[in-house]
Amino acid sequence: MVRGSGKMKELLTPAEKGGLLDEKHELQGTLKETQSYGKGTVAEQLDQAALQRQIDHIDKVIADREPPRLSSAKKDEMSKEAEEIENALREGMPTRDEMRFPAKNPGAVRKHMAWSAKHAQRIERYRYIQRVLNPDDPRSVENLRREK
Repeated sequence: MVRGSGKMKELLTPAEKGGLLDEKHELQGTLKETQSYGKGTVAEQLDQAALQRQIDHIDKVIADREPPRLSSAKKDEMSKEAEEIENALREGMPTRDEMRFPAKNPGAVRKHMAWSAKHAQRIERYRYIQRVLNPDDPRSVENLRREK
C-alpha cells in the first residue's frame, strides 16, 4: 500500500518490466554510439543529456514499481490471506463450463458480472498479493474456476 492514499501500489508485470529493460538497453546503445563519433556527424545533433534523462526515468519507474522485499513472516501472512481470498472467490464463481457455453447456461453472463462486481476488491487484492509473492509467474483468478 502506498502511504496515505489507501490504494495499492501498481506493480510491474514481467512483460512490462521486460519492455522497459529493452527500451533502456536500446537507449544506452544509442548513447554509447553518440559518444564515439566526432563533430559534424548525425551523433552531434542528438541530445545526450536527454537520452540520459530517459534512462534515469526508466530506472526510477522500475525501482518504484518493483514488488517490495518481504520478510518470511510477512510472506506467510500474505499467503494465508491469499488462501482466504481464494476460498471466498470460489463461492458463487461460474464454472468453466458455464463460461465456455453461455448459450447452454442461461444467465451465466449475468451471474459472472454480478460475481465480478461483488468481489472486485478481493480480486484486486488477490492480484496484488500474487504479484508480490510470485513476481515472475503470478496466479490468475481464472485458475480458481471449477470445471463443472
